[in-house]
Order: sequence, then C-alpha cells, then structure tokens
Amino acid sequence: MLYRLCPPATVTWCAAPGDTIRLGPAELDALVWAPAEEHGFTGDLLRIALRHGVPSGTGIVLDVRHTLDLGRADELRRNQAVLDQARAELGESASMRVVEQLYPGSYEWGAQLDERARETIENVARKAEADLAEVLAAPVRPELVEHWRRLGGHTPD
Repeated sequence: MLYRLCPPATVTWCAAPGDTIRLGPAELDALVWAPAEEHGFTGDLLRIALRHGVPSGTGIVLDVRHTLDLGRADELRRNQAVLDQARAELGESASMRVVEQLYPGSYEWGAQLDERARETIENVARKAEADLAEVLAAPVRPELVEHWRRLGGHTPD
C-alpha cells in the first residue's frame, strides 16, 4: 500500500504493493488514489515522507511500511486507559461483588493479570516509539524538500 502526500495537506492512498514506488512520477500519479480516511496529514507523516518517499508529479509517494508505528504508541496507551476505566467500573459493580463472594480473590487475580497485560502493552508502546524514532532518524532528502516546496508545500520545523 502507498500513501501520496500532496500540498498543501492532502493524503491519498493506493492499494498497490510497496515496490510500485519504483515507478516514475507520472506512472505513480496515474495509479488509482483514494482519500486516506484513516491517516490524516500530519507533520510527522510529512517528516517520514521527506526521508523515505519518492517524488510524483503532484506530491510525494510513500510506502506505508514506513508509517506503521506512526501514532501507534498513543493508540495503545489510549486503549489501555479505556480498559483501565472499564476495569475500575467493573470492580465497583454489583455483579463483581457477587462474583467475588462466589470466588473469593477473583478480582485480585484479574487485577494481577491486568497489570501484566498493562506492562506488556507499555513495552510494545515503547518499542513502537523507538521504531518510529529510527524511521525519523534517517536524513531528510534535500531533493524531496525542494520538490515539496516547488509544489507549494511547507516543510515542518
């Protein structure tokens, strides 16, 4: 899958395989592109494109594999917060009091499992942050910056 970033701030996607990125600029633009509903235009997405993308006639095309960790750590932590809230509400429910009476210690046992899962999620989030940092550590390609600016785009600070 490919993303195409076009100035001033548009992201489209194409279901073509990642190696399609080897096509020339005109051939890339001739692919069937659709609005990227799940991935909006962000400064970090542009930063990745300026490091790992290729020019097209209308923007910069990027293999999606470079974006897999973009926002992943935040999403994992948001989901964990939702689970923590649900767990807290469950712990205060009448149903949980009944379960605890029938199976003493079950809430604590579940809380221990939740803590281990929370630690695992946090480790995965940290790994995603490290992987994203590695993607962003690649040098910016000046020819992509110039191409982006020629098209009327502004580069992030």
